[in-house]
Amino acid sequence: MSSMSISLSSKLSKVNDKYVADLRGLICPYPQLYAAKVIKSVEKGAVIDILVDYPASCETVPSVASKLNCSVLDIIQVNGYWVIRLKKND
Repeated sequence: MSSMSISLSSKLSKVNDKYVADLRGLICPYPQLYAAKVIKSVEKGAVIDILVDYPASCETVPSVASKLNCSVLDIIQVNGYWVIRLKKND
């Protein structure tokens, strides 16, 4: 779990009205663990873009998100990585 010692703030930024969590370079289970931390840390109604480059994360991150009352708005492949767009439900 030493990789989890990387602070969440180094992975998360706010761009306009949405959050962006850049989790590229991480492999399971870290993308879904960080995604869960991000979801818990943002306000209800927030839109979160989770950037991943590990293919299995396109299944594991949405699974974790749905358990944490988030909707998956979209999963888009862009230049060798994916953007998983989530919305934290009210």
